[in-house]
Amino acid sequence: MRSPRPLPPSHSGRPFSVADALSAGIPSSRLRRSDLRSPFHGVRVPVGAAGLRAECESYATRMPETWVFSHTTAARLLGLPLPRRLEREPGVHVTAVGGRAPRGKGVIGHTTVRDPRVWQTRGLRITAPERTWADLAPLLTLDELIVVGDRIVGLPRPPGTPIAMHGAVQESAGMRGSLALADALELVREGSRSPRETRARVALIRAGMPEPALNAEIVLPRRIVHGDLVFREWRTLVEYEGDQHRTDAVQWSRDLERYNDLVEAGWLVIRVSKSMPSGEVVARVARALHSRGCRAG
Repeated sequence: MRSPRPLPPSHSGRPFSVADALSAGIPSSRLRRSDLRSPFHGVRVPVGAAGLRAECESYATRMPETWVFSHTTAARLLGLPLPRRLEREPGVHVTAVGGRAPRGKGVIGHTTVRDPRVWQTRGLRITAPERTWADLAPLLTLDELIVVGDRIVGLPRPPGTPIAMHGAVQESAGMRGSLALADALELVREGSRSPRETRARVALIRAGMPEPALNAEIVLPRRIVHGDLVFREWRTLVEYEGDQHRTDAVQWSRDLERYNDLVEAGWLVIRVSKSMPSGEVVARVARALHSRGCRAG
């Protein structure tokens, strides 16, 4: 079988709509050759293109300006931490402003009467993070919403995102998941660097512990360091240790020096791994704080 004739440079190596290809003079028979696939009706992409971004880029070739990627699709494009059950959800979520919800192969359509604030991510139109968060409310547990909220307030962003999140909660009032969204907002904080830090902080608060400062500055006699979860009044902190801390000799040496400096300055350091259950973290923190005179929890 002969290899397909090369596409013109304007359509080579990228997604394109069938209508655009035909108007450019590409024969319909060429669009059916084995080097192209059709993830959506009326769209062609190179066979080697795969992954969520490639799917969205292909669908974007036929999207009107009033349609945006939303829900879990927008969340994944933003890099928000979703539970495993949603990480590989098939299809793409698309929201239309007014009119009917988008339909078709591989498309999960939605419609809204409100004009959502739109972000651009590498050329793709998506719902703004706070709207994406609100759209996820029916799909996530309370703790999962808090984890996503913590990541959103940590994104590089224009000023006002925390205020916009309050607005998203108000706009969602009465909708499915709105109560959980409002409860989650009360526990969203800036400064968290990972979902496990968020989960630990929330577990500590629920256990009656004082709320720790996140990735807070600690001034030592010889230098300034930052702690993951810091209880400054009781000179106690929780540090998460990843594999790099164990396998990288240079990092390990720095960690030891840092740990010794903290201990010499009177800090009690609780070192935990990512696999340690949150209940054990809470118990260790409670014992440490009690030893420092804290009677909470």
